[in-house]
Amino acid sequence: MAGKTNTVEILNNTLLFIIKLLNEHDIKNWFVGYGTLLGIVRENSCIEGDDDVDIIIDQMNYDKIKQILIQNGIKIEYGYGIGNSRNILKTVHTEKYCSVDFYMANVDTFGNFDDRWERVVWSRCIDLIRHDWNGEIIYLPKNYETKLLNRYGKDWRIPQKNKGPEPKMKII
Repeated sequence: MAGKTNTVEILNNTLLFIIKLLNEHDIKNWFVGYGTLLGIVRENSCIEGDDDVDIIIDQMNYDKIKQILIQNGIKIEYGYGIGNSRNILKTVHTEKYCSVDFYMANVDTFGNFDDRWERVVWSRCIDLIRHDWNGEIIYLPKNYETKLLNRYGKDWRIPQKNKGPEPKMKII
């Protein structure tokens, strides 16, 4: 979701704060996605000027995550057509943290994460990759390079001013 651009410091601090919360509360079945995945894989950092942090997560965690965020002083966004949708949980941007999009996914027995908000299926992610990032465990989807290729095109390794080829693939 397009919004306010952020410095890499704010993006990275936000991501670190969120993954600490997820790990401390033993939240499972999540991984970084979209532009956040692109930045972590390509630059070992979020991408300067991105607008938010993107997390793909099992919808079964919706209530628990919402409660954890609220308990930690993080406000939930209800604008932008989000309303009370259970397909996405979006935090409000603050001076300290950028917004975070938690894309709620139906997860099947094959590890396909069906992001119901963006209508994208992250296929065969059953064996998530544990990655040490800034002293915390962050999860990447299995076959993340193929997923980045399918989402952002053959030049995904080269920083660009666009979000990849159109139309977007619905199964990556």
